[in-house]
Amino acid sequence: MTRTDRVPAAGRVRSALLSARPVTEHTECPLAWSTRRVAIYISNADSRLAANQRAAMQRYADNMDWIVTVIEDDRQHLLDGAATSAFDLVLCWRTSDLRDAEFLFERLSAHRVELLAVAQSCAALSE
Repeated sequence: MTRTDRVPAAGRVRSALLSARPVTEHTECPLAWSTRRVAIYISNADSRLAANQRAAMQRYADNMDWIVTVIEDDRQHLLDGAATSAFDLVLCWRTSDLRDAEFLFERLSAHRVELLAVAQSCAALSE
């Protein structure tokens, strides 16, 4: 059974819109659903709030069947991980929480790493 057979149509559409990638698993698609490697980036200094955001992002990644490879609170370590292809997607809470979000987005994009703000994602609203 393929990944798309197990996911209801509504979930496939939501995920396809979210990721802007083909829903079907093809050998020429290097980032098929089951191989999504994710970094969780915690940018909030408030430890209680950061813990809550981290838990919500972990649940989100788990619900999407993504593999969390890194949980990071240091921007330079995050960029170093992107440079070594340790992950292909970074989850953050909100882009407004990020220091110099445009710079971070550009650096991640240069390494073909996507950035997803979970609190700003329509798919995350059902949390």
